[in-house]
Amino acid sequence: MANKEKDGMSRRNFLKTGVFAMAGVMTAGVMSGCGKGRTANVRKNKEGGLGAGEEPAFMKAPEPIADSSIKETKETDVVIVGAGMSGLCAAVSAAESGAKVMVLEKGPTVNFRSYDYGAVNSKVQLGVGNQLNPLEVTREIMRWGGYKADQKVVKLFSEKSGMVNDWIVEHAEKLGCKVKSVWTRDDQMSPNATIPNIPTLSFVLEPPEGAAESTPKGMIGGNPVIAMAYTLKTSAEQLGCEIFYETPGVQLIRPNNEGRVQGVIAKDKDGNYIKFVAKKGVILCSGDYGHDEEMLRYYIPAATKVQKILYPNSFNTGDGQKMGLWIGAGIDEGPHAPMLFDNALLDPDGNPGGRMDAIPRQPWLAVNKRGERYANEDLPFAYISNQVRQQVGLTRWTIFDSKWEEEAPRFKQSACKKLKYHHRKNEFDQLVEKGVIVKADTLEELAQKAHLPYETLKATVDRYNEMARKGVDEDFGKDKTYLTTVEKAPFFAGHIGTSLLVTLGGLTINDKLEVLDKERNVIPGLYAAGNASGSFFATDYPIVVTGCSHGRAYTFGYLAGKSAAEAKA
Repeated sequence: MANKEKDGMSRRNFLKTGVFAMAGVMTAGVMSGCGKGRTANVRKNKEGGLGAGEEPAFMKAPEPIADSSIKETKETDVVIVGAGMSGLCAAVSAAESGAKVMVLEKGPTVNFRSYDYGAVNSKVQLGVGNQLNPLEVTREIMRWGGYKADQKVVKLFSEKSGMVNDWIVEHAEKLGCKVKSVWTRDDQMSPNATIPNIPTLSFVLEPPEGAAESTPKGMIGGNPVIAMAYTLKTSAEQLGCEIFYETPGVQLIRPNNEGRVQGVIAKDKDGNYIKFVAKKGVILCSGDYGHDEEMLRYYIPAATKVQKILYPNSFNTGDGQKMGLWIGAGIDEGPHAPMLFDNALLDPDGNPGGRMDAIPRQPWLAVNKRGERYANEDLPFAYISNQVRQQVGLTRWTIFDSKWEEEAPRFKQSACKKLKYHHRKNEFDQLVEKGVIVKADTLEELAQKAHLPYETLKATVDRYNEMARKGVDEDFGKDKTYLTTVEKAPFFAGHIGTSLLVTLGGLTINDKLEVLDKERNVIPGLYAAGNASGSFFATDYPIVVTGCSHGRAYTFGYLAGKSAAEAKA
């Protein structure tokens, strides 16, 4: 029987690690110019969510930086804040349209992580017979978000992402990258899945030899991410775009919050202010706010209790959202959508245990810390995460037996669970050896190692086996395809928590990627794309439209660059 003190310690350990980022992310960045009084306001707002306590400090505009404090002024056509996927797509697109482009990047290099690139009717998709109805995709994203999004903005992704996807592939192939994989409908659609997904995933790029040497180290996602970063960074440089590293934007230039945005004031690594005057426009592509605890508490309180294992740095502090708010921009109605992911692999005590997640994340029997089954395990990861966060300890144990190697491949689950692309047996064995994935010869031994109450777990397994043999999940309605008995030793258990991939709340935009004020009027000269932009996601990330986060980022980055470059100076 698991003792209460042990369970309590496990929960404390998990919550303690939840407010820090793994993989080197151990501090939350604070943007320059946020003003004083931040700590007091955070304390007053700490226990609440949206709207609790006083107006948070991040909403309070700092005093304008005086001209006397500006050390240098630079003039260009388009200024882009952020050198990630959306920012570099904007830079390349604007430069191809004839604009002179300067890019401000907070970190020491370009910022990319993870992959799964989603589009609708790109050439590579059509080449394997994967033709989609853009209206179907639009409706699914709108439905998932409770129709809180702007349908014109969502429709823009559905109708333009294929073209932008083709544009990226063309640039990639010119630089020696190769399209390694293309997904078909059969790859992504399981007829038995509780919530079937739309196969918008388009391609994986393979970088040319030597590409890794010219791209940042430590990016999460391997070769596909290296190839994308290499393609966009190299293309931007070849077109003459200037990238200013370790130079975050700190204030937009819009005197008295009236008229057009004239540029951005940035701060270099030596603390000097530089004014970047933009004759045509400023594009905010500065990413999400996952490292700003105050913004998380205000907009996504649940996200303060999870891990941030896929953030490669601590730069994502909502700089673009804040700068926009300070000059009168609107922002998505809260609570904002998080992208929560059920892949925080933990050891039995709740400590971080690694990232090999595909096998224990399959839809095996799942139990909470009391040994009780609580949900249909065959759900997209956003819904799984929502279910897990309602359980004691905020984690789940997946229970399976030695038949897993024969059974799991037939599950054919949604993106990020499929063994076809993520089955790494050697890593599984290493995690078993480390004790992160628990292995036992008997169910009683498994319960002991996992700190689960044996009698409850045994009753749960007996009930599950009974339904698996019948082929009917009478308790939660999971399809019989995913009902497998837990009876053949050795037995395994994977301890899984919830991680935050990214926050999805951003500034209000229209279908020209122009930022709108609180009255939904255009703020002239200001654009937003990627996770700094809003009007697209709400409630939860629609994983059933696979890869649409990255697809939106590069599609809207490209279109924002075109819009800004074609604007009148």
